[in-house]
Amino acid sequence: MARPRKPAALKQGKSETKEHLEDRAEVEQDLKGNNDKLHDIPDSLDDLGKKYYLYIIDELEISGILGNLDVFIVTQTADCLSKIEQLDNIMKHSDLIFETIDKMGNVIPKEHPAIGAKMKYLSLFRALSTQLGLSPSSRAQLSEMNMEQKETENDALLNALKE
Repeated sequence: MARPRKPAALKQGKSETKEHLEDRAEVEQDLKGNNDKLHDIPDSLDDLGKKYYLYIIDELEISGILGNLDVFIVTQTADCLSKIEQLDNIMKHSDLIFETIDKMGNVIPKEHPAIGAKMKYLSLFRALSTQLGLSPSSRAQLSEMNMEQKETENDALLNALKE
């Protein structure tokens, strides 16, 4: 499967011209839509998931990258984190390896099913967090983009003052 396309604001302009990236960034901003429903917590989340949802929204709202369409992916990410914490609690109070007996009467060690479930949720979380920009590399790209944008704004202001 191909890599997901990066937002124009995160691109460095190596494969596309600066003008093209600026135009694309404007279109992406328009497509992002409103962000007035970000704080409407979905009812489908459990109490722990709702706490994670608000935490993610509050932390990412500063970057200005979230829109109402992102509610669905934030909801899935919050639910995923909630399930991981629940599985951690189950594993904390259980034996991670237990013994079962097969048809022949042999004792076979088995791992707790919560281990496999947690691994699936961790994999899902990795994919979701990358899409939301929660990974350190995504944040580094966002910070670089913000610095470049400030430099551009400062240059525009200086040019206007010179005129």
